[in-house]
Amino acid sequence: MDENVNLTDEEILRFFNEGDKERALKLFINQYQARLYSLTYRMLGNHDDAMDALQEIFIQINRSLQTFKGRSSLYTWVYRLSSNICFNFRKKRSKTNRQMEWDEGLQSAMLPIERPNEDPDTMCETKYNQFLVQQAILKLPETQRVLLILHDLEGLSVPDAASILNINTNAAKSRIHRARAALRNIISKGFVVKGMEGVGVFTSEDVSKMI
Repeated sequence: MDENVNLTDEEILRFFNEGDKERALKLFINQYQARLYSLTYRMLGNHDDAMDALQEIFIQINRSLQTFKGRSSLYTWVYRLSSNICFNFRKKRSKTNRQMEWDEGLQSAMLPIERPNEDPDTMCETKYNQFLVQQAILKLPETQRVLLILHDLEGLSVPDAASILNINTNAAKSRIHRARAALRNIISKGFVVKGMEGVGVFTSEDVSKMI
């Protein structure tokens, strides 16, 4: 079987349950790698931490997939596990006071943007604005930040996002609403990006194209 062919979650689980764990993991990585990198980057804010978290996620998936009972969809289970790993990475990073450098953050930590018809200047500006929005999101309280990322950026439904955080749907809706308001407030007041203190305060005009 071509491992680059997209399979359903059920088909991947079938390979795992039939004992072909190596193929199941390869298929899982092919299916989820891009989505999980997007999640880890948005939650952690830089490429190196995102890749470290992604590696840990795949290790844990390989160890824990046998515990999946099918009570939720596989992707909800995967996102819950991935979110918890990202929480732990943020705690470790706060203890070591690790900061993302400006050149790393803007030049190498950007999510890929595939727009072949876009001119280089416009693409550069888009990446710059994307970087600033990412930094503003990282200033939100943890639960608000995660819900905003899961629902607004990763496209999960409110019930799925709520399930990942083990809260009810109404609470999730309320916190998403507060997260959006808080993000608008952060941007409207302006903010400083770590590693770029000398550049000054970024304002709503700097990120208006992305909101």
